[in-house]
Amino acid sequence: GDQGSALGSRGVERHGVVLTWAGTGTLAAQGALLVAAVAVAAGARRFEVRVAGCLAAVGAASALAVTAPLAAGLPLRAASYPLLAVAALVLAAAAVIPARVRLGRVLDATAQAVALVAAVLAVEAARHLATVCVLWGVAVALRLLRRGEPAGRRWTFAGIAAGSELLGAWVLLAAGGVTVLEAYTLPAAALAVGGGLLALRTRPGLTSWPALGPGLVAALLPSLVSVLAGADPQPWRRLLLGAAATGAVLAGATRRWQAPVLLGGGVLTLLALHELARGWDLLPRWIYLGVGGLALVGLAATYERRRRDLARLRAAVGRLS
Repeated sequence: GDQGSALGSRGVERHGVVLTWAGTGTLAAQGALLVAAVAVAAGARRFEVRVAGCLAAVGAASALAVTAPLAAGLPLRAASYPLLAVAALVLAAAAVIPARVRLGRVLDATAQAVALVAAVLAVEAARHLATVCVLWGVAVALRLLRRGEPAGRRWTFAGIAAGSELLGAWVLLAAGGVTVLEAYTLPAAALAVGGGLLALRTRPGLTSWPALGPGLVAALLPSLVSVLAGADPQPWRRLLLGAAATGAVLAGATRRWQAPVLLGGGVLTLLALHELARGWDLLPRWIYLGVGGLALVGLAATYERRRRDLARLRAAVGRLS
């Protein structure tokens, strides 16, 4: 029995040695492939050969980043950080290449793909995924600071960086058990409104609807739906939503922006109707009939003046940008 156990342990040791040598051989082969691919990418003259060399180098580096932690006995999610480092190096290499060279764009897209794979590997652990998203957002934000970068590519990098940071914040909130709706919607809305304000300053012909409309909808619509469709009274949400809508109307009227005025006014109108419906059973019916009758009498008595006021209001709203 002792001899059998000894033979079994020796077999396990031999098997572990074989696995170690196999892992070392795999790492050595991937390293040799990486060196060869970098040499091809650096020395080739034709664009297609350089692209193939760069893609092969990125693939070999990514495989090496995944294989090394696995050979060390670490879980698969541990490979997300070396893989993210590979993506950051590729992004830095793309920043060194002049903006007019197409190879830089290929490397930028490849870096985004590698970072996405790193995020997928870390998806089982919320904190690891949030860390990967935050770090990648910082890397992309640094990438857009290069001199001579076209404005369109700067906007693309800014959107990717903001989205990555926002995703990291959402993951942390979900992992912490946060269920407040605005904790998820308001950061996205703030980013969208901030980008829209910057676009209005840098692009004179831009109107307020494409610049501020998406951000305002993201800020107001989810809370409005929660108020209208929710069974709970939600007094603080109703109050704060009304204040935010009023602020949007005032800001839009001050800056002559049509989107905040109409969106904020629409939210205030729906909130007013909701409050009226909530108070329907709290007051006697004759009060509503009396108020409605007085309103109709006043409207009939000042019909022509109301028409002129409505025409002026339509013209004023039409002049807003």
